[in-house]
Amino acid sequence: MKKTIGIIAREYIADYKEIELYGCKRELIQYLRKYDVNIITIPILFEKKDEFTSVKNVLDFCDGIIAPGGSKIHEIDYKIIKYLHEIDKPTLGICLGMQTMGKLFNGKVRTEIESGDHCSEEKYVHDIRIKKDSLLYKIIGEETIKVNSRHMRQIPFTNLDGVAYSEDNILEAIEDKSKKFFLGIQWHPESLLDDIYSKRLFDYFIEQL
Repeated sequence: MKKTIGIIAREYIADYKEIELYGCKRELIQYLRKYDVNIITIPILFEKKDEFTSVKNVLDFCDGIIAPGGSKIHEIDYKIIKYLHEIDKPTLGICLGMQTMGKLFNGKVRTEIESGDHCSEEKYVHDIRIKKDSLLYKIIGEETIKVNSRHMRQIPFTNLDGVAYSEDNILEAIEDKSKKFFLGIQWHPESLLDDIYSKRLFDYFIEQL
């Protein structure tokens, strides 16, 4: 039976008449199409206080969840991540998804980043250093790799394990070693279609479903 990956939808404003949309970036769907999995997006009505009740059954149905990049963290994002952590559902946080994970566990989100190396459309922007005692190192198999980077916020600290840092000491990956797969990364592996390390990351995530 095919496994099912749920992607938390984000808010977008369409250029045409500024219509509000809920969805995810095409490149993430495009990347996941490489695998024999079902993919569903989970649209969220962020303003509804009881929205978690509406999506809980969908979260339970999915074998794994991706919390992708976006522009704003909402209260329900914390509820979703907290629930996924409690039930030990394989969870991959990307960019904003990682920031949500970090902030949930006693972290802070800050907007100031002194270096301009973290908001670029270039394919590879900077190196990251990965701790050897981490799950991320087990997956990637290298201590230093190059990544892309397009974020303006950072998590300076969190109670989760910080397992990768950029050259200017920006936290680039967090994880909870007590869980099957609870990993957040600051870069966008879905944008690197031919990158071997992105493939290893998604391969491992899907193997845990």
